[in-house]
Amino acid sequence: MVATTDLQRAPLSGAPRDEPSSTRASGVILAGTYPWSNSRFDRLLTRPLIPVANRPLIGYALSSLRRAGIARGTICGNRNTRAVGAWLESHRGEEPDLSYLEDPMPRGSAGCVLDVAAAENSRTFVVTNGTAIPNLDLSALLKSHQTSGADATVVVYSEPRSSGHVSRIPVGVYVFEGDALRTLPRQGFLDIKEHLIPMLVRDGGRVVTYEGSGTLLPIWNHQTYLAANEFVVESMASSVEAPDGYERRGDVLIHDDASVADDVVLAGPILIAAGATVRSGAVLIGPTSIGLDVTVEAGALVSRSAVWRRSSIRAGACVDRAVIGDDSVVD
Repeated sequence: MVATTDLQRAPLSGAPRDEPSSTRASGVILAGTYPWSNSRFDRLLTRPLIPVANRPLIGYALSSLRRAGIARGTICGNRNTRAVGAWLESHRGEEPDLSYLEDPMPRGSAGCVLDVAAAENSRTFVVTNGTAIPNLDLSALLKSHQTSGADATVVVYSEPRSSGHVSRIPVGVYVFEGDALRTLPRQGFLDIKEHLIPMLVRDGGRVVTYEGSGTLLPIWNHQTYLAANEFVVESMASSVEAPDGYERRGDVLIHDDASVADDVVLAGPILIAAGATVRSGAVLIGPTSIGLDVTVEAGALVSRSAVWRRSSIRAGACVDRAVIGDDSVVD
């Protein structure tokens, strides 16, 4: 079930739009991060590129936009995410309509959105988070926004309070009309919730909320990362069809280019990537992901963990509820 609610009961800024929403929309992926905790997890890899179920985190936001028919997009990063710009350049052939914008000031999330809107002529902008797993039907969101004729749509979820009231909490996904954004000032640091939305309301814009059954799975630390990784691995393992290049063994997905000994104990859901080698007598317990070119030696145990690329779990080692970064060795 979805619901749309007015935040400002101003007159409609325009009639419902009859042009297909996906053809008039551009995506904005907010990928900037700040090293608040400087934890070991934060130092492993820039957040939008950490592998979730053996795929860069930002790839899930891109896929969500693509499923909604949105081909164009801009990734907004900062000096902490310059590796994302390099990643995009290395994938330029796969993402020809995707650009990277670095926020040098900082400008804040709304500042980046306004900068993108000023540089592009798209009529509608779908804003999502590049450091979270989208679990939301963007096609339905766009259709609702298009029908409402609003200047902005804020995706929310309902949270009951002990007082009996229900609070609507923004999840970090928004839809904005470009004409409304281009009338706003672009100076200084601007946040979407604290600055951009109030500015639109003050200018007489119409802002509505949209509540759906899906939200985002944010990744802030290694605990939330493992939860998101487990969610995606479980979803892939329970899907009707195995992903391209993978063989299904019950709730275990093994890439065609991986090598798994016949006597390995597999208690899924488990995802084993290309180039991985799991030797005789090893035990894998899910939800677990084994990354590209990983080696799990004889008799090793890997349980409820994410093992990233080119790592080695030595014979007899025990890994449980852990994140093993790229090129690591566990003796």
